[in-house]
Amino acid sequence: MLPTMKIGDLEVSRLIVGTNPFTGKSHLDSKTDADMKDYFSEEKVFAMLDKCVNAGINAVQSRGSMPIMGLISRYRKAGGRLMWLAQTGKDFNTYEQELDELMKYEPAAVCIHGELSDELYLSGNIEKLGSLLDKIRRKNIPCGICAHFPEVLAYAEEKGLKPDYYMASLYNLNQPDRSHDVNPTGERFEDSDIPKMYEVIRQLSAPTFALKILGAGRRCESQTQVRNAFMEAFSSMKPGDGVLVGMFDKYVDQVNLNAQYTLDAIKEAEGDL
Repeated sequence: MLPTMKIGDLEVSRLIVGTNPFTGKSHLDSKTDADMKDYFSEEKVFAMLDKCVNAGINAVQSRGSMPIMGLISRYRKAGGRLMWLAQTGKDFNTYEQELDELMKYEPAAVCIHGELSDELYLSGNIEKLGSLLDKIRRKNIPCGICAHFPEVLAYAEEKGLKPDYYMASLYNLNQPDRSHDVNPTGERFEDSDIPKMYEVIRQLSAPTFALKILGAGRRCESQTQVRNAFMEAFSSMKPGDGVLVGMFDKYVDQVNLNAQYTLDAIKEAEGDL
């Protein structure tokens, strides 16, 4: 078992797995998208999730979309043991309806989708964040806030919103001035974002997962670079924080490598496990 962090009453491993690769959303390029879609049959998804369990990972995180919720449901029926940490939908107007639908699939915890948090911030409606968090609380499960803007998480702290956990993207993909990037994905990954988010993460009172520590494949030219990204993450956050990483095990055993990098990084940053 990997070291864990406390989210409400849950003991969650400090490395958890994301689901973007399962649906071919690489955030890299169309070739990688197609490769992921071609590889990840349902059988291979379940096999990789079982590999995660064997490596000490005990949770999978995803948005509460119907394809993924159906996949999670079938995984459980097949004996799958990972906890599901869910994200709400992205639309403020359908938030409550989507949350009710999501709850039918029994998530272990739910956080507000990062794109919704960002949109509230950009539109000047950030004060609505607290009421969205309360709607999750009323479901009697741990609640969280995800964001790409460090300012959103800083606001939640300043206003005492007290989520059970945060999810923080190291890259701010929702900056308006990045919408016309030449990158095939239409997203611009700026390394200058990274220290800004880590600075805020260190100030947050709740356990935090860092997202996109590998830049959606942009920091994966070698396993040395990958390992260094894990080392950077755990040395830059609070003791007890964790990372969320999407994994694509077609060519490399990313699951077991990432689990080992997590152990190495925590030991180096925090001492003996």
